[in-house]
Amino acid sequence: MPAGALPAFRLSQPELQFPGTLNITDHFLEPNLVGAQADRIAYHSGERSLTYRELNEAVNRLGNGLRDLGVGKGDRVVLRIPNCLEFVVCALALHRLAAVVVPTNVLLLERTVSHILNTTEAKCLIASAEFLDGVEFDKSRHPALRHHIAVGGDAAGLARRGYLSYEALLRAGSARLESVKQRRDELATVFFTSGTTGLPKGCMHLAFTVLAGAHVDLHMFDGIRASDVVSGTPPLAFTFGYGHLLLLPLLCGIPCVLIEGRMEPEKIFKAVEKHRISLFHSVPSAYTQMLNAPGAEKRYDLRSLRATLSASAPMLPTAFREWEARFGTRMTNGMGSSESFVSVFSRWLADPQPGSMGVPLPGWEVRILDEQGRDCARDVVGRLALRGPGATMYWRDPEKQAEAVTGGWSLTGDLVYQDGDGCYWHVCRNDDVIKSRGYRISPGEVEDALLAHGAVYEPAVIGAPDPVQGQKVKAFITLKDGHMPSSKLADEMRQFVRARLSAFQIPAEIEFIDAMPKTETGKIRRRDLKELEERRAREAQPETADAAKDAP
Repeated sequence: MPAGALPAFRLSQPELQFPGTLNITDHFLEPNLVGAQADRIAYHSGERSLTYRELNEAVNRLGNGLRDLGVGKGDRVVLRIPNCLEFVVCALALHRLAAVVVPTNVLLLERTVSHILNTTEAKCLIASAEFLDGVEFDKSRHPALRHHIAVGGDAAGLARRGYLSYEALLRAGSARLESVKQRRDELATVFFTSGTTGLPKGCMHLAFTVLAGAHVDLHMFDGIRASDVVSGTPPLAFTFGYGHLLLLPLLCGIPCVLIEGRMEPEKIFKAVEKHRISLFHSVPSAYTQMLNAPGAEKRYDLRSLRATLSASAPMLPTAFREWEARFGTRMTNGMGSSESFVSVFSRWLADPQPGSMGVPLPGWEVRILDEQGRDCARDVVGRLALRGPGATMYWRDPEKQAEAVTGGWSLTGDLVYQDGDGCYWHVCRNDDVIKSRGYRISPGEVEDALLAHGAVYEPAVIGAPDPVQGQKVKAFITLKDGHMPSSKLADEMRQFVRARLSAFQIPAEIEFIDAMPKTETGKIRRRDLKELEERRAREAQPETADAAKDAP
């Protein structure tokens, strides 16, 4: 790692004083194997469930099978499994061996999976059978890879293609396994970013950061109760899901309901009603879908739901207010990242306005820096810099690492400000700021104003190329059912936001589209929309030049 680009970790909280050597699985699972707790449900997934005792036995059986294949301390193992019991078992088995868990999203393209296998020099790939078609056991393409393990599927057919069977490893393995200790500052996981700007970047996390993530997350809500049931939609392959749906429930000894398959509002509401879910985690786009399910709060018994967390992208204040008014549960805007692993802010520790991130969670130091690296005053937008139990460490990318850390502080790439009450607000990503006619415009403010219009399902605002202004404010909008795109509706929306925004913030152009481009975690891919506008601008240049040449 480049000199000067090493992040500074802070483990100042008493609960973050971990021993010098440890085992991650033991830390989370062993306390749940005592007394009656061992026979309580740890995870639900579809019609299946596992008690803590059953989970521990499955972890040991798989761990023995992996150890017999040569997987050990420090070996990277790539997971390509959706949210289900098998993901939990695999992750905990690998942590018990002190191997390095490399979770990947099941929707990644074959070339991206191949890149991850090679850049991490993975020894083993464990994947659900339905996601193995694009990745064959080919040592010429993946020289470090020794084994493919398939979860489910036709075992005989997969064996002919060189795949081992997850189920066979479980059946053959012993239910007893000695845990492998690792230093708390040794590598435990590598998560990959969404890859919105090319191939995804690997984000390394040490053992103490993985532990700290769950302990800090305890403060995300107004206390965790023994009666709580956790659930949510984020993939376990991302830090949001890994921390809040895998580790936090184990730390608290409360059950987690894993929701399989596509995010569907009716499926969520049925799960809340059936399992009495009380703590729910998701992303703004999912909450948007749930808000657009007519009368859901009357059709389902959702009284168990006491707290909801939105993360991955900021939830707009208008959506905040509607959610809390309709469902009667408090919403908090969480913030973390693939780089930090540990959640950074919580609205539960303060009483801010809807849309605020709240205040830093225990253990975090936060600065807001101007372009010269000086601290910004209150209400002044600047770059977010963090120091705490998590930090930015990129896998074998010294150039990116040097850009991301300065003086031990991790630069997240976000623009934020702190209000007069001490609460923090997310403005946008650095590269999403719209620069028009000398103004710097936050897309979020414009989006929130548009979202208040009754026809708007989801807005996305970008800076589109403009030969005179540099950039113009352009809004892409998907409409709610029952509304049809028209120039009249676009004009109506511009008039609607005129009363809510300054003149320079009003969209110069509104385009209605059928669906928003999104990442695997549900974030709107603004880059795709920007590239679309840049391509249109390039294609229009010859016509513009010809028109200028023909002008009298």
